[in-house]
Amino acid sequence: MVEEALTIRQAATLLGVHPNTVRNRIKSGRYQADKAITDHGETYLIPRSELAKDSPTNSLASPPPIQEASQSLPDVREAMQAMLAPFVRELGEVREELGREKERRERAEERIEELERQLEARESPESPGPTETPTPARGEAQEATERPESAAQSRPWWRRFFGN
Repeated sequence: MVEEALTIRQAATLLGVHPNTVRNRIKSGRYQADKAITDHGETYLIPRSELAKDSPTNSLASPPPIQEASQSLPDVREAMQAMLAPFVRELGEVREELGREKERRERAEERIEELERQLEARESPESPGPTETPTPARGEAQEATERPESAAQSRPWWRRFFGN
């Protein structure tokens, strides 16, 4: 009786691994395979008995029995909780810090509003505020505006720079 042989792709599907994994196993000598020429070019044909040496390595190809899965589930949960514990702790600290910053910001905004109200009270129309400048006497203002500028400054900048 002639033994059935599988292509690399068929063997990979059967084992639940990538085709490159099967190729690497052939190159390493783990599987004995014969090179054959097909319509699509050269390929390896692997006897099914060679594949029987390995159990499927992909957990999705052969899921564990339901009883084992249900027993390992609490272990997985505990492991995940242990892994996440430092992150959860840090998240709590960040939330506390965020709350403190929010309180500081609210106090600062209240203080700003209070200072703005005080500033507005000081700048009321009854008394001149610090930003208002007193109006100069009539003669002083006219003297400042009536001063003739020098001839050099009355020309545009480009004429002063390039000449003419």
